[in-house]
Amino acid sequence: MIANKLTALPQINLPKTVIRIPLIAILMLLLPLLCFANSEISQDTLQHAAEKVFKVPVEIGEQLPDLPIWPIFKDSELTGYTFQSVDFVDLRGFAGKPINMLIGIDLNGIFKGVQVLEQHEPMFNHDLPGAMQNFVNQYQTLKVTDRVIIGNGYKATLETASAKQDASSIITFDGISKATISLAVTNRTVLSSALHVARSQLQAYKQQQIVIAKPGLYKPMDWPQLLHRGFVRKWTITQDRVERRTGLSLEEYQDTKLDLSDSNADYNLYYGYLNAPIIGKNLLGDKGFDELMNQLELGEHAIGMISEGFYTYPSNHEFTPGTEPGDIYLEQKNLLISMQSISIKPSKAIPLERSATGNHYLHIFKIPKSANLTPNTPMSLILDMSLALPNGRSIEVRFNNEYSLPAHLFETIDPPEGFDANETEALWVGIWQSRLPDIIILCMSLIVLTVVFLRQQAISKRVKGFHKFRWAFLFFTLFFIGFHAQGQLSVINIYTLLLELVNGFSLEFFLLDPIIFILWTYTAISLILWGRGLFCGWLCPFGALQEMAAWIAKRLKLQQFKVQPATNKKLLPIKYLILYTLIASAFYSSSLAEKLAEVEPFKTSITFLFIQSWPFVLYALLLLGAGLFIHKFYCRYICPLGAGLAILGQIRRFEWLNRRTECGTPCQVCRHKCGVNAIDRQGEIDYNECIQCLECIVIINDDNQCAPAMVSAKRSTAKKIPAISAIEITMNSRTG
Repeated sequence: MIANKLTALPQINLPKTVIRIPLIAILMLLLPLLCFANSEISQDTLQHAAEKVFKVPVEIGEQLPDLPIWPIFKDSELTGYTFQSVDFVDLRGFAGKPINMLIGIDLNGIFKGVQVLEQHEPMFNHDLPGAMQNFVNQYQTLKVTDRVIIGNGYKATLETASAKQDASSIITFDGISKATISLAVTNRTVLSSALHVARSQLQAYKQQQIVIAKPGLYKPMDWPQLLHRGFVRKWTITQDRVERRTGLSLEEYQDTKLDLSDSNADYNLYYGYLNAPIIGKNLLGDKGFDELMNQLELGEHAIGMISEGFYTYPSNHEFTPGTEPGDIYLEQKNLLISMQSISIKPSKAIPLERSATGNHYLHIFKIPKSANLTPNTPMSLILDMSLALPNGRSIEVRFNNEYSLPAHLFETIDPPEGFDANETEALWVGIWQSRLPDIIILCMSLIVLTVVFLRQQAISKRVKGFHKFRWAFLFFTLFFIGFHAQGQLSVINIYTLLLELVNGFSLEFFLLDPIIFILWTYTAISLILWGRGLFCGWLCPFGALQEMAAWIAKRLKLQQFKVQPATNKKLLPIKYLILYTLIASAFYSSSLAEKLAEVEPFKTSITFLFIQSWPFVLYALLLLGAGLFIHKFYCRYICPLGAGLAILGQIRRFEWLNRRTECGTPCQVCRHKCGVNAIDRQGEIDYNECIQCLECIVIINDDNQCAPAMVSAKRSTAKKIPAISAIEITMNSRTG
């Protein structure tokens, strides 16, 4: 059934010499020549890079027999280790290739430096030369266990970039706008590979036994008993203590967290370690405790908190699951530990003091396993109390309270195979969470576009309304999808997919950019339904920019050149030959493919907003200039992405653009008005070239534009006129 449909579809209009060399055959010929990631490094390159990493002349020892690690000696003493990141982490960047770096750490797990050996990220070639090396220079002096957050501020050069460590040991790096994904991959690669080496070679980082609460240690206890045994800690902060610490009366503050209706009320914060059944089960009940433990992985912990008094923190409405409160922490071994709020429904209310009435909300916070909390050793709860002043400023004061639990509540176990206390969530998860608003807006726009295409016959009848919608959507595509969300698809994505299929497919790699992933998924579905035209005509930012350039040209009354059918037919194969060349080059050399991919002006115009080296800006402007006189010149004759989509569009199952029997014979209105010459003299649509602007559908459904409809209307009018005249004559004769 599918085969019959494919044979019935229009074929790619290419010369016979190109048809005889199909794309699949080219790829099969190139498979033996694939350039897989090679971690071999020459001794001279290693020596030169190692000295850059350690900043001093060093002696490199023999590579270890069990791991690809080189010991580093200074004055005949072991001072650290160096290694290539690709030997430990196979996380691929935007270009589909791993970013290979030589990393050096000392015997204390401190980064001595990082040197970029090989990278193929499009942003960091001629666009931002040296920027990636400047970025990785920020790792120097950090620990392999530090957590790094990348800022999004754009800087053309990072020569003065430095890491800044805050009180909670989270380090903020200066980032580079437009290269967020590449830097996120780089960051994960550096930290993961360094931690792997540290655990294998440094005793301080080797996996220790895990401390867990004894699962069978439980007996029923009421609230006073939990307090008396010290399992639940009562922490009291008086109003007088706060006033002495801040130097102001509480009445001088205007903070919503303050409740001064009772001048004698203290602030009481009750908290306890919930993993221990003797605490958690008594507070949550059997059902609530089981629900909590099902949410926690091995190495994760939970703390429960209840508060009452003049300071209403935490309150019922302040936390949503998964968020980290900014003013309450745990501290252990001089390390501040952030916590995440989680949601559990206790099966019973928590009674506090006898004088307290009603139910009290139990807040539960999760401590991630990367914090390496040891619950059998003392810890402290930290509260940063921030009080608002009438002038809009605030006074902050920190309180802390020690908490320790009896050793008999715990036991130590050996970590199971594959357990990683510092394992973090998949890289793509954090990226998707950070871009959630953009994702929602994009998905809503795609739903609207789908509805328009499904109801194109009815919607296109409203000519003015349809044209307004199309221009509004093109502006949305250019400014939101293109300039803001950086959702310009590229031919790079096509040959990266092919390389990924050959080298070992990884869905996580494609999930790293949510906007690109969503657009490619939607485009793949639309290829099956409508062919290539939906993306090229509606979702391509550079295509929208070309249409706007053409609109300006018409307003300026610039002469438009109509390419003759014979000439148009000869020019169409160019973009397919460019596509084949790009794909072939990608299998031979990534560097060559990156250079040839500059045939696409997308990076210059959409990503960098024409802030580029002058040859690239001139090239992009020339293409847009050609579009002023020849409608969508680049899309029709050069765009390799459009060629790739046309090939994939051969799987199209439907031909949605309906035609009239008069189309082509004799009517040529749609053909003359088609800006991309996608309609032939017989009225047939070439779906390989059609951008599905739907203008031909508008014409067919508009009685003021469609010639057959106009002729039919005139004939109907002509038939009605004699009939009316005869009736009038008869009536007049009777009247006379």
